[in-house]
Amino acid sequence: MKYDDETLMAYADGELDAKLRAEISTAIVNDPTLARRVEHQRALRSRIAGAFAKVMDEPLPERLLDAARGKQMPAERGKVLQFPARASRPPAAPWRVREWAAMAASLILGVLLSWRMFGPSHSEVMVASGDALVARGTLANALDTQLASERRGDEPVLIGLTFKARDGNFCRSFIMSVTRTAGLACRVGGDWQVAATDTVSASGQMQQASSALPPAILSAVESRIDGVALDADAERAAQHSGWSPAP
Repeated sequence: MKYDDETLMAYADGELDAKLRAEISTAIVNDPTLARRVEHQRALRSRIAGAFAKVMDEPLPERLLDAARGKQMPAERGKVLQFPARASRPPAAPWRVREWAAMAASLILGVLLSWRMFGPSHSEVMVASGDALVARGTLANALDTQLASERRGDEPVLIGLTFKARDGNFCRSFIMSVTRTAGLACRVGGDWQVAATDTVSASGQMQQASSALPPAILSAVESRIDGVALDADAERAAQHSGWSPAP
């Protein structure tokens, strides 16, 4: 059965009824394409939530707190002009797919702009390429060159699990310490495609890039991993092969 993006978005947000949610969960196990679409929705949700996380932590302005407490505000200077009442207008038409798609595109654009503005050293670490998010700069270099077995713990990007996916490609989990973002990237062709991202909330997780991944990243790993994670020797051999999948 085919599911549209709106249904998968509701699934990622936990808004479906139990029957439909169980149906999609079962379908994901047998359909890698559907699993990728769900992780894309989860990653988009996580990126949007992360982009606005700091706003929620900012203190309220004193003038708003004073208003909530009922404190008398000083009189404002100037005159208040009363504009004539407007005639009643017909109710607005409900949003259609086109309007929702435009809003989603705007949100994605905002996420990409935030990466450019606030990423490590103001460099691009993720860019949109077709329908995928691709690692660049510091992140791509870490995924190419760093070995989890040789991690010091003070790198800007910490590499965690490295494993072979069911499609034969190599995947690696990571945490970017500056932006406190965890993610999973898989080697497709010559690029590292970012399959999922999530925000790391606890500072202790920074030093445990493999053992304390956020739920969204763990779910992305479980839906892709073929067997077990690579050990140090297998990871080094995969790096020497240029992360090319074995024939």
